[in-house]
Amino acid sequence: MSFREYRVTDEAVVRGREIGLYGATASRLSRAARRSAQYTGALGNRRFQDLVLTVQGDEVVWVNRLPQAA
Repeated sequence: MSFREYRVTDEAVVRGREIGLYGATASRLSRAARRSAQYTGALGNRRFQDLVLTVQGDEVVWVNRLPQAA
């Protein structure tokens, strides 16, 4: 079985760092996209743990965090 490899845009990497993803941010986002489930919401179309990703084709174009419950 082969897994899809997702490319990550520079904008998504910058946004990932803004929300606290450091180190190999592009690799972390690519891996999150690979392991994500489909998600319907205003923040994006894929979800992995507390991350919501916007994926278009094989490219991660945006990332956000789910709002935390109070």
